[in-house]
Parts: sequence; C-alpha cells; structure tokens
Amino acid sequence: MIETAIKMMVPADKREEFLLTFNAVLDPIRRERGCNSCHCYVDIEDENLIYIREEWTTERNLNTHLRSPLFSVLIGAMKLLKEEPEISFNTIAPRQVNWQ
Repeated sequence: MIETAIKMMVPADKREEFLLTFNAVLDPIRRERGCNSCHCYVDIEDENLIYIREEWTTERNLNTHLRSPLFSVLIGAMKLLKEEPEISFNTIAPRQVNWQ
C-alpha cells in the first residue's frame, strides 16, 4: 500500500474556497481504481493547516491518480498557497505481529 500525505498552510482568505474545491473531488477520488481511502483534515489548533491523506493499493494506481483530472484540480487549489506544501509518499508493507 502507498500512503500519500500532503500538509498545507492555506491563507485564511482562501481557506473556504480551498475546502469547497477539495470537498467537490473527495468522493470521486475515493471511487478511483485502487483508492483505499482519501480524507481531508483540519488541524484543531490552526484551522488554516490542512492535511490530505490518501491510501492506494499499488504504485500504478497512485501514478494513474497523479496524472488524473481530479489530481489536477488539487494542484490548481494548491496554487492558492503562499508556501509550498509538504508532500510525502510512503510504502506500507503488511507485517504479521505476534501479540503473545
């Protein structure tokens, strides 16, 4: 599984526009092939700090998403930012845990 995490500081005057834009593409992203989850979080201590977290079954599915019109909408929304977002991609491998 591949996890993507995007951390953004959204200007206060663009916050509502950004959240409305993301809300419009949230469900369609979730329906993309290979998307396990897609969520947007607002920091409780700073409402202008926004996190987007996605989980993809394969790197191929993620790469398809990164070239999709839906991701282009997110890129367009990120152009409203004054600071570069922090973006990370993490591969998560299944692991057996012995709890005994």
